[in-house]
Amino acid sequence: MEKQQQEKEPFQPPSSISSSENVVEKSEEREEWKNKTETFLSALGAVVGLGNIWRFPYITYQYGGGAFLIPYLVFVVCTGFPMFFLETSLGQYTRAGCLAAWEIAPLMKGVGLGAGVITLYSSIYYITVMAWALNYFFHTFTTTDLPWTRCDQWFNTNSCITYDKLIAMNATASEKREMNITLPIQEFWHKYVLRRSEDGLDSIGGLDNWPMIGCLFLSWVLIYFCIFRGTKSTGKIIYFTSIFPFLTLLIILVRGCMLPGAIDGIAFYLKPNISQLARAEVWVQAGSQVCYSYAICFAVLVAYGSYSAKHSDCYKRTFYLSISCSATSFIGGFAVFAVLGNMAKVLGMDVKDCVRSGPGLAFITYPTALSLMPLPQFWNGCFFLMLILLAVDSQFCCLEGGLCIFYDRYKWTRKNRELFVAIVCFCLFLFGLLFVTPGGIYIFEIFNNYAVGGISLLWLVTWQSIGIGWVYGARRYYDIIKEMIGYYPSPYMSICFCYVCPALTSSVTLFYMINYTPLRVDSYVYPSWANALGWFLLMSSFLCVPGWAIFEIYSAEGSFMERFRHACKPRISVPGAEKTEHLIAMTEFQKPVPVAV
Repeated sequence: MEKQQQEKEPFQPPSSISSSENVVEKSEEREEWKNKTETFLSALGAVVGLGNIWRFPYITYQYGGGAFLIPYLVFVVCTGFPMFFLETSLGQYTRAGCLAAWEIAPLMKGVGLGAGVITLYSSIYYITVMAWALNYFFHTFTTTDLPWTRCDQWFNTNSCITYDKLIAMNATASEKREMNITLPIQEFWHKYVLRRSEDGLDSIGGLDNWPMIGCLFLSWVLIYFCIFRGTKSTGKIIYFTSIFPFLTLLIILVRGCMLPGAIDGIAFYLKPNISQLARAEVWVQAGSQVCYSYAICFAVLVAYGSYSAKHSDCYKRTFYLSISCSATSFIGGFAVFAVLGNMAKVLGMDVKDCVRSGPGLAFITYPTALSLMPLPQFWNGCFFLMLILLAVDSQFCCLEGGLCIFYDRYKWTRKNRELFVAIVCFCLFLFGLLFVTPGGIYIFEIFNNYAVGGISLLWLVTWQSIGIGWVYGARRYYDIIKEMIGYYPSPYMSICFCYVCPALTSSVTLFYMINYTPLRVDSYVYPSWANALGWFLLMSSFLCVPGWAIFEIYSAEGSFMERFRHACKPRISVPGAEKTEHLIAMTEFQKPVPVAV
């Protein structure tokens, strides 16, 4: 009975043209993961990474705590799982990277190119987080007190008071607020790790932060050895890098919830301030966070999907991975906000004011909780090892996805993979030196908010869903899925491809454009030239979609409509390629048969 239900027609949204002309057969010569476990863990490593443990908590803290969770969950349901499934299945069927995979709808190849551009920007700046974690990790190898628990070092100020003294201090909350207190962990982060310039981009400074330069170089060496041999090396790494972080996170969560005041932080995390939902940036950041967490439009899902066995069940796999991804983010948020509640209690401040929001939140809250445990050196070492492993997962998955564009196009890069990867890693290391200068954190925020920001990601998601839902046709894409996994997925997927996802992402993008304000981080307002640079970086991926579409249309022959139709024709063999249908031809919707996940 169940088999008969699966054979029935799925929900039928608009279809597109197909082509039996000039069809290019898919290459069958593709590396594959050795088994189902490697397939699952590789995807788990791609989607459970720094975006969950490092980025999600500070974005949530910055944009209203519980208020942020509402748009986040909306994007998870309407964009996260559907686009995760779309990219994975697209790579699995085409056996190609993010650019070559769009031969299925050449008009939309700009989506793949834009994802490659974002991957490049992400690879340049995201590895800085790994370098920060390495710096902390090396400082845990000490038999004395950890450097972020002391106030007697060269970078400490007269305002520094240790956490233990502050807890024992006989003073009211209002008296503590008037004392202008700073904790050693805050000074370690701002004055030692970042060596942050107080003048912003007006004083970027030089390359004198040798510990960070060394950690950045070591980070790239580790990434190189993870990916230089392709799936042969990547597959072995993921067994450890995908599992260990969950164990460490569980320990931190339990310890954080046992601290005094933890309930106040958790309440801030879960209780929404509905007025925050009227802010455009809250919705944009929610959308971008989902893209970060799920690795959507970062080229990696298509690339890793292409390494999967052709008939593996990518639908069920992406469903379970989506749950794992969001659950990890949610649990990581619990751990961070429990510690923030304790810090607020000790400092005599509100949760929303106790620390400066931003990329350093995880580097302040987690070590604070772990430093209150027995053997703080050991537990801090485990935590920063976890961050390093998460960063390795995120970075080499992202970079491997970007490199697939070159592997698919240039034979030399496949034959000389080790040399090619070494050249790429070294060049990206040189660019990354900008982020370890005193003004580096300000440049980091430009990349974080513009180059790899919410608008560029949501823009690509919009056209990605249109490309499959309307240009190629969601009904015909369901035939591809059935050919691979043996059954049709839920009709909800096609509804999201055609309507929900493009409507949501385009609306939020328009909402942001109308309410745009120049970049501001804490009290620092970025100068006009910095915002202009940010928009230039953003538009470099933004314009890939219309730019490639124009190229495809005008490189063809015939009338405009003939060229347009030609640009929409698949250039790979697809199911039912002999049937020619009209673009965006409205079909009668058939009542779908529910398909079990």
